[in-house]
Amino acid sequence: MSKVKSSPLTVLRLTFGLFKSEHQQIFYPFITIIFINLLVLEILYFSSRPPLSLFFAPIVNRIWGEEYLHYPMNIILLPKMFYYAQMVFFLFISNIVTVAVIDMVSAINNEKPVNFKHSLGKVLPGYVYIILYSFLSLMFFQFFDSAYGILIHRAVKIHSTTGVLFWLKKSVFFAAPYVQYFYSIFVTALFIYIPVLIVLEKKKFLGAFLTNFKVLFGSFWLTFTLVLIPMLFYLPLLLMRDNISSLIELTFPEINIWVLILSIFVTTGINIFVTAAATTYYLYKKENS
Repeated sequence: MSKVKSSPLTVLRLTFGLFKSEHQQIFYPFITIIFINLLVLEILYFSSRPPLSLFFAPIVNRIWGEEYLHYPMNIILLPKMFYYAQMVFFLFISNIVTVAVIDMVSAINNEKPVNFKHSLGKVLPGYVYIILYSFLSLMFFQFFDSAYGILIHRAVKIHSTTGVLFWLKKSVFFAAPYVQYFYSIFVTALFIYIPVLIVLEKKKFLGAFLTNFKVLFGSFWLTFTLVLIPMLFYLPLLLMRDNISSLIELTFPEINIWVLILSIFVTTGINIFVTAAATTYYLYKKENS
């Protein structure tokens, strides 16, 4: 298995081979996360109607304004509300369900039965450390938003309509989602082995954090590629989300909902596959060390 060390495509092929009908329970985290996300999206979709409006209407009215309680503005607001709901879901539920895949991949590697309930039970003792890992990831993403927000604020002050400064201003606005996209890949690769070490080696957060960089030493670009290739499937979705205003004008406001649903399936699939790929590489690297 020495090829694993030098070929991310080999790792990805091995990872893809894990998702077979005989390992059907490895699909359960995907199904669970999709179900909960769709349920949350449905609740938010009906949030402007009774009886849910009794709770949501005062919040929406206070933060965004009364017009966002009515069609079509309520549909346009939906992605932002869902984004905040997903942050909470990511911190306390989604990540712990996703990392259950780590134990499942280990079970397959050791030729043991794959059981989602059993794997989730083994992951739960490290729940607090997984939450800390989630907070760490969100902290880095929030840092990017703040830093790029400062850059956008400076770009707004550029009043040139031609020349280098004008094109620099246009580039800052146009590149924002794509810079964020590559930054997210980098951050994911930088910390990807933390949950693997928490689950498989029973390490506490600080120990997993430090050992993560030992695992990355000499293999960062392979790890980066393991994250990058699956994330390429997100690019068409990113283009759709970046041009959602044009799509709404060409179609109907509800296209927002369909893009969100597609986003749920794509991002959940990518997150689970990347976690499985990182676990696969870690196990082979450990065996070959």
